[in-house]
Amino acid sequence: MKQINIKEITVRCIFVALGSFNPAIMHPEWLSRHKILPEEEIVGLFAEPLKKEIPELEAVFEFGQNFIVSPTQTMLHMKSFLLNVTREKFEIRCEKREKFSLMIDSIKKIFLLLSETPIKAYGLNFIEDMKFDKTFNEIATIFFTETHNTKKVFGDVLNIGHKIIAKVDEATTTFSFEPSRQIDDGILFKINFNFDNDGHDTKFIVEKIAKNFEKSKAFTDNFFSSFCGNLIERKELK
Repeated sequence: MKQINIKEITVRCIFVALGSFNPAIMHPEWLSRHKILPEEEIVGLFAEPLKKEIPELEAVFEFGQNFIVSPTQTMLHMKSFLLNVTREKFEIRCEKREKFSLMIDSIKKIFLLLSETPIKAYGLNFIEDMKFDKTFNEIATIFFTETHNTKKVFGDVLNIGHKIIAKVDEATTTFSFEPSRQIDDGILFKINFNFDNDGHDTKFIVEKIAKNFEKSKAFTDNFFSSFCGNLIERKELK
């Protein structure tokens, strides 16, 4: 059985902030004007858009090859990220580990500019389809009964069943897994680190996102490498 010799296992992350947003702000020209990202990340978004007006809604929708901008939703397919913003949710999906630092830097820049945006919470989500030399049942036995290993990894467990919910530093962390639909005999892992906002602005993101991201990523890497066995296969990224 071939093993994948890889130390840094986590390669995809989804950042989600919940609050109240104006999706129409997140236009490619706004990102470019404020130098949120290097030009090569967004150059593909500048094809001439098609515009559709809906007078009864007093709205103008713009459709490009790689983006949609409207008052209710903006979706931008950039070189390394997918940005999806609605009135209630701001999401950036990154599936290239080498671009994680760029993603975090971009999030800081955006929320520094939009400092008065009301944010309830944000989450760092690590989702992976993988196959290890330990089976689904073997890993379930380790973590879905309250054992020494569970305490060792998660500390004071708040809840355990089909999910494990625990405090990891400042985050409320939810861990779950299920059989993969992408890999035969593989497992779909989901680890979410949720950070609540006690204030009324974006300061808790701008000041702490980099540190919280590194801690969350390190925890996730350590979990996979220490308790799941040897990595055999993973879902390839497109």
